[in-house]
Amino acid sequence: MAPSETSVQTTNSRKTDTSHSVGVKVTTKAESTGITDNLELNPWYFRTVPGILKIVQLLFAIICMGCGSPVVTSYTNFFMFVVALYFIITLVFCVIYFFTIKRLLPKIPWLLIELIATAVGVVLYFIVAVVQLAATNRKDYHYALYHHGYYSSYIAAGCFGLFNFIAYAAGTFFLFLEWKDSKPPTTTVTIPETAPNPANSH
Repeated sequence: MAPSETSVQTTNSRKTDTSHSVGVKVTTKAESTGITDNLELNPWYFRTVPGILKIVQLLFAIICMGCGSPVVTSYTNFFMFVVALYFIITLVFCVIYFFTIKRLLPKIPWLLIELIATAVGVVLYFIVAVVQLAATNRKDYHYALYHHGYYSSYIAAGCFGLFNFIAYAAGTFFLFLEWKDSKPPTTTVTIPETAPNPANSH
């Protein structure tokens, strides 16, 4: 019986030695790529007036697309194209502001690009909304659309298009003020006039 007890003790001691020998400490070194250092989440932008206007523009665009579908006329096709295009553009600018992507490419005139794009959107939204309302009320479209049940939704699409026109006009106004304030002040240098030397007149 004694040899068996000795073998059990030897086995336990081996297990104990093995458990103590597996104590390996692994250290990893994380290196920064330099890309995400300048990126920060900025959800507070959507509490500002321009940020709130962007959310309103996206909501109005969703309503316009919902009321304007299905597309059964050529003018509604153009209306939906403009609405979808500026929905994507506005969504891209929301992502840029949310992730502060401007810090990665500071040399790009982001504010001027957004100002021009929003101003063009004002003009396009006004055109397509007016055309949507006017064409829907034409006799050759009015009865057909009313018969198929599209008249009311197409009128609603044009009305919300006008609402979004106002939202983009307000966004353009605030962007213009921000762009104007971001420009460096112009300094004028005046050179004083020197009186003629009497000695040179002779």
